[in-house]
Parts: sequence; C-alpha cells; structure tokens
Amino acid sequence: MEYTTAKFIHLIGIFLWAGASSSLGLFMLYSMHKSTGCDQHLLRNFYRWMTNLEIFGFVVALAMGLYMLHLLRYRMDINWLNYKLPLVLGIILPLELVNFWFVNFYIPRAKDKMRAYKRYDLFTYIIALPLILTSLMVIYLAVVKP
Repeated sequence: MEYTTAKFIHLIGIFLWAGASSSLGLFMLYSMHKSTGCDQHLLRNFYRWMTNLEIFGFVVALAMGLYMLHLLRYRMDINWLNYKLPLVLGIILPLELVNFWFVNFYIPRAKDKMRAYKRYDLFTYIIALPLILTSLMVIYLAVVKP
C-alpha cells in the first residue's frame, strides 16, 4: 500500500473516531442532566456500540499512522511528529483503552448498572476536556506541521 492510500485510510479512521465520539457523546451528556424520555439501558447499549465504532476508528487511525511512519522508514527527524506521537500514545491511547474496558467489561459485568453508569459518567467528565484539547493539538500539529 502506498503512502497516500495509508493517509486516506488514516483520515477515515480519524473521522470515525471523532464522529462517533462527539455526536452521541454530546447527546449522552445532555441526557444525563435532562430527561429525554429514552430508556437509559437501551440508550447506553447503543452508546456502547458507538463507543466501539469510535475505538475501531482510533485503531484504524493509529495503525495507518504507524504504517505511514514505517513507509517513512521511521525517520524521527520530523519535528511535528515528535510532538504528536507522545500525545497520541501517551494520552489518547491510554484513555481509549480505559474507555474500552469500561464499556465492554466493567459495565456489562456490573451487578448494579446504574452505579456502573455513574462511574463511567464520572470518567467521561474527567477525561472530556483533556481528550478534546489533546485531540485538537494533534490535529493542529498534523495540519500546520510546525
């Protein structure tokens, strides 16, 4: 696969990741504070599927990003990339792993689902701002390439 094809698939992964996390994520935040009339268990089950789509997009973006790095023969003399990789691997990847654990292991196995939802909601509140800021910084670095 050539570099431009890998870049295209990388961007598709980013769009899946950002789209799935932001659209339903905003609705979930809203529905936690205002009654929407939606059954919380059905809504959260759908949210689980969207979270897995988000994580799939992130994995595709990460895999294609690493593949593009391979195609560049792991040249680490690209300044913006030296800033971007620690942000992705050191902040975003661990948060997505915890997110995956919550929605696929912790919540489904919890005996008290409402308590598990509340813990997950707290997690999303805590990580929302750092994740958004880090993601914006990664996108800025990829576009501006300082």
